[in-house]
Amino acid sequence: MLNHVVTFIWKQDISDDHIQSFHEALSTVSETIPEVVEYRYGRDLALKPGSGDYAISATFEDVPDFRTYLAHPAHVRLVQEFISVMAESYSSVQIEFASR
Repeated sequence: MLNHVVTFIWKQDISDDHIQSFHEALSTVSETIPEVVEYRYGRDLALKPGSGDYAISATFEDVPDFRTYLAHPAHVRLVQEFISVMAESYSSVQIEFASR
């Protein structure tokens, strides 16, 4: 199994409406892209200084499924319409883990 985690810092002028629109767009990704095993996302709870503003965690069976996700039109649309417009910066990691 592979987990892809992305954290975002939003630009200063990003409103709650922008974030809600992004959240709604994300809700369709796991339904649209069959390679997604699990998809979780949400705002940071601000429990610790230095955290990002928002995060996505996506789980895939393997690296080829992850690469399919990256190239899928629904993911490309998210990047073009939301992430490239809203994010001041972002960071991602991909980790492999054993399924239980």
